Amino acid sequence: MENTIFTLDVVTLKKVVFSEPIESVVAPGTVGYFGILAGHTPFVSSLQVGITKITKSNGEKINLSTSGGFLMTDGKKVILLAEAAERPEEIDAARAQRAKERAEKRLAERSPDTDIDRARVALLRAITRLKLSSSQ
Repeated sequence: MENTIFTLDVVTLKKVVFSEPIESVVAPGTVGYFGILAGHTPFVSSLQVGITKITKSNGEKINLSTSGGFLMTDGKKVILLAEAAERPEEIDAARAQRAKERAEKRLAERSPDTDIDRARVALLRAITRLKLSSSQ
């Protein structure tokens, strides 16, 4: 029987967020969500803001709020390098709500100096964090 367990490391520039044996991971690629199982063909993808879904080797499911970065695998190990990654219990819902309101305000005002793309990403990041924090 082929081994169905492999290792996932989720890291940011500041910390290791997750490093454990897993059965699967589903991540938010820039062209849509994708899943990885043990033995996956070598693969590299850029990531967008979203929820990374992990099934640990014991069957436990956990979700992380991730923002940008890259994921790579050789079929035996996955490394996800994110700009930001948070577990639901680490999310400050009040702070995420304020960030959402600021981004919505910037998008509504649309002044000449507003960076629309940056405001949209900030809004998506805040919505993702709020969604994940409310699901715990």
